[in-house]
Amino acid sequence: MTLLQSYWNKWLNKRIPAASQHHLNHHNIFIFPAKFGLLFLSLCVLLFLLGTNYQNNLMLLLCYFLLAIFLVNLLASYINFARIDLQIGKCHEVFVGDNLQIPLWLNANIDNNNRAKSATKGLLHFKFQTNQHKSTKKTKFRHDQQSTEVDADALTNPIYLSQKCHQRGKLTLSRVTVQSFYPLGLYRCWTHLAFIHEITVFPKPLPCEIQLHINDNNSAKKSGGIANEQAGHDDFSHLKAYQVGEPLNHVAWKQLAKGRGMVSKQFSSISNQIGWLKLSTDYKNKALSPSIVLDTELDNLALDKIALDKELGELCYQVIELSRTQRTFGLDLGPQCIAPNSGAGHRLACLLALANFTEASP
Repeated sequence: MTLLQSYWNKWLNKRIPAASQHHLNHHNIFIFPAKFGLLFLSLCVLLFLLGTNYQNNLMLLLCYFLLAIFLVNLLASYINFARIDLQIGKCHEVFVGDNLQIPLWLNANIDNNNRAKSATKGLLHFKFQTNQHKSTKKTKFRHDQQSTEVDADALTNPIYLSQKCHQRGKLTLSRVTVQSFYPLGLYRCWTHLAFIHEITVFPKPLPCEIQLHINDNNSAKKSGGIANEQAGHDDFSHLKAYQVGEPLNHVAWKQLAKGRGMVSKQFSSISNQIGWLKLSTDYKNKALSPSIVLDTELDNLALDKIALDKELGELCYQVIELSRTQRTFGLDLGPQCIAPNSGAGHRLACLLALANFTEASP
């Protein structure tokens, strides 16, 4: 089954190559009688047998009339489905564990004057192709398949398809299967479209203490101290349970009004020195505990991956928080180093570096 699937995927890549926009035609449309169509055809065969057996011309005429409807519906189904024009839109940034909302624009190049004459009719079904990956003994990566049904007669662009993101890094979208049974449900028209769109899944942010490594002359390759986030009065940090004796102006009154009890707001103060966020060299040891017994090399690799993802998640949280407060910082991942800067472009560059980071082989 895997060999047949690989041949099928190769044939699809030649027949329907990936593109940012697809216009359906005879090169990328598949059409075959649906279940109801096969039953309809069986009825025509039975009517033909009865008409010839009893020499009933009216029954034969009814059989020929139904066959004519069956053949005309073939052309009508194709013409309606061939009017579809799909284009992928811009996706928002996504983190591990989030549902990525992929926008698809249907008939985006048809103007309002011609839409009533040439728009697609009926229900359209969208879903991702099932994509099952090889699984190890303890780890299995899967693709969540979700189907979306759209009424083309009452369409509001764009159409959103949802996909679960399980791993960081570049995400390759599976082929989108679009199918329709319009107008009488006798035929199933469908296609498998691949879209060219670069999507990067960022590590899942893990809340932690912000640690900036202060280096002499702001160099990425010199060791220095650590600027920890300390108590102060500059920026809001987090909420904690209220203790007797704390100032009342620190009480989160909105939380109290919502019935969540007495909690106080904690503020933080970070020095204005330019610092660096660095990937810890002993992140592997942080994930190990005395109760964990490593039996195989596979266990070692799994734990290393968990530890690396945890460290990258904490760095991702710090990048987001420092960018939110418009701090200037740099990112040092060892083989890759991003100079200190601030702003949305610097934030995106740091998140891309964290998402695409791969540990160097020893």
